Amino acid sequence: MSRGFPSAVLTALSSDHVALVTFAKLEFPSGTIYLHNSIGTYTWGGNDWLGTGDLGEISQLEEGAQISPYKITLSLSGLDATISGAALTEDYYLQPVTVYIGVLNANDVLIADPTIVWEGAMDQMELSVGAADGDVIVLTAESELARFDKASNLKYTDAQLQSDSAGSLGFEFMADIEGAKIRWGDPNSDAVAGGPANPNIYDNINVNPTF
Repeated sequence: MSRGFPSAVLTALSSDHVALVTFAKLEFPSGTIYLHNSIGTYTWGGNDWLGTGDLGEISQLEEGAQISPYKITLSLSGLDATISGAALTEDYYLQPVTVYIGVLNANDVLIADPTIVWEGAMDQMELSVGAADGDVIVLTAESELARFDKASNLKYTDAQLQSDSAGSLGFEFMADIEGAKIRWGDPNSDAVAGGPANPNIYDNINVNPTF
């Protein structure tokens, strides 16, 4: 799949040897962090993207024919003060994450602006201090399809409707019909909708009762 890569990038990808770099944009409430898994700083899209020591590793990007909320993990090594502060103090849950793939030429320069290959939201972040491989933050992110599995927490009540759309009358009498019993056939019958059969209910298909 070409994913809309620029023609120069497609040509580079079809060659025997190609240098790739992965970029990750993490949109924390206090500000966006721009990272990549190579060395040094790349500037594109009006932003400076920081190199190794911040984004150390990214898991394989999964795809499938089924609609499924695939996850990825990003290892943010070095415990950069900006990232660690965000992990410890900010409400990062469901904040956007975007992953890009870029291609470098022989002079270590981007052939074109990197292409988006994955979009999702932050799920959880774990800090490991004093590990054998050094301090590291592991960020788990879920694809946008994960939102289909999450409850909206909305209720079919007049109060909820007024909160969302003041003045709407769709649920005006919802509270009044709660627990209501709907009677069928003879108005003097004790039978209710969904209840057991009652001799007072018309059950002869040849009878056409008048109400």
